[in-house]
Amino acid sequence: MARVMLILPHLPQRMGSPYLGQQYVAASLLAAGHEVRVLDLAAMLWTGTDADAVAEVERFGPDMVGMTLFTYNALRGYTLAQALRGKTRMLVAGGPHPTVCPDEPLEYGFDVSVSGEGEWVVRQLMEVLEGKRSVEEVEGARTAAVRGRPRATIEDLDALPFPLLSYPSFDRRLYSPDAHIVPGGLMTSRGCPARCTFCANYVTGRDYRWRSAQDVVAEMVQLRELYDVRHFPFWDDAFTARRPRLNELCDAILAEPSLAGITWTCITPGNMVQPRDLARMREAGCVAVNFGIESGDYNILKVIQKGQRPEQVEAAVAAARAEGMTTIVNFMFGFPEEGVEELKNTMGLMESLSPYTDFFNNRGVLVPFPGTTIYDRWHAHYGFTRWWLDPAKVPDEPNLHVLDPKVVATSLEVDPTLELDFFRYSDPVRRAIGDCVRFKAQHNVRSVARMSSAATSIEVGTTVTSLQQRAAASVG
Repeated sequence: MARVMLILPHLPQRMGSPYLGQQYVAASLLAAGHEVRVLDLAAMLWTGTDADAVAEVERFGPDMVGMTLFTYNALRGYTLAQALRGKTRMLVAGGPHPTVCPDEPLEYGFDVSVSGEGEWVVRQLMEVLEGKRSVEEVEGARTAAVRGRPRATIEDLDALPFPLLSYPSFDRRLYSPDAHIVPGGLMTSRGCPARCTFCANYVTGRDYRWRSAQDVVAEMVQLRELYDVRHFPFWDDAFTARRPRLNELCDAILAEPSLAGITWTCITPGNMVQPRDLARMREAGCVAVNFGIESGDYNILKVIQKGQRPEQVEAAVAAARAEGMTTIVNFMFGFPEEGVEELKNTMGLMESLSPYTDFFNNRGVLVPFPGTTIYDRWHAHYGFTRWWLDPAKVPDEPNLHVLDPKVVATSLEVDPTLELDFFRYSDPVRRAIGDCVRFKAQHNVRSVARMSSAATSIEVGTTVTSLQQRAAASVG
């Protein structure tokens, strides 16, 4: 048995719960018999420094340190990697950023860079350390000397160990003062069939795959029995993408006696759900849906390859509200092809949706993440190539989880990304974007006040916070 330390470096926006992808990797290693500890430097209650993290690694003495890198924390991870050189036998980078920039971590001190889904890759890398195989044999792993082949996506998702196996590896005190929050959330499918030009979700790829309904329900039952979990956030990017699977899952949840009375939430593009789907979902316990809409302008929706029309998503949101669900709607602003008129159309759709939208996603100014069509098309033109290596482009934010709610509400009326000016906006466009951001923030404040006074009984705080965080955390 070997020791593995998994680290999530500091992020500009703190995390209210552990990263599910890291839970999957930890569970895979534990199922293979290794000892695993997770150090989450992005957790909302982590108060240490990188030096403290290095000291924790030295105390634990791991054979491998695996770091999860998003674009937003890549530079922090590279700095930490330099400090960890020589303190472990193998230093591995994985996650969204190494998937799209596989050579970059090797330039900054990592021994191995992993692209794509990492559950089986890390197991095989442990076998490399044990002398059972060579790194050349590990698909999805890259070193300075070995340009390994990309690993195919995992087809049999039911074969993956449940993330709950990893819960003891996390320090729950980092997410809640009373340490009662169980690191959670479920993924019932992977991949997304959409081709949005702004999306950097390349870890699970575009190949849409799903777990069997029986496997999902089995995980829910274990969470219910072992941790008394009664509310289940589903983090799929396109939960409703395949209607037969959706109906089968709803049927399986309803058929399981131990899940009676549970609630759950999900995320879906606005054009991938029909009113009849929402009625069935509500019957099976769905209490909130996060809809990806992004723009109210026909031309922009076409340019970003969103594949939907405003009237489609307006009908879906209205239908969800009619079923008694909490509705969260996502909009983005600042596409390079977007002018004042297009932003007016988006504002108009937000105004039309506001009567039956409980919450809009916070802020929403476009960030050109590497690996996206938008980044590839515009980075040279606008001069933001490898912007994530410039500390000024990754400003830290106050820990919104511990601030006074009124301070948080005011801060969300402004999006710091707008000041980074990736696309050199004109003053009129900048003002229009600012108006859209402010509209969402003020709408959300009114919704919180309304729902609090109504004493809503569907775990509003958990539902809305978790879904908004998930939308905000698509950080490439």
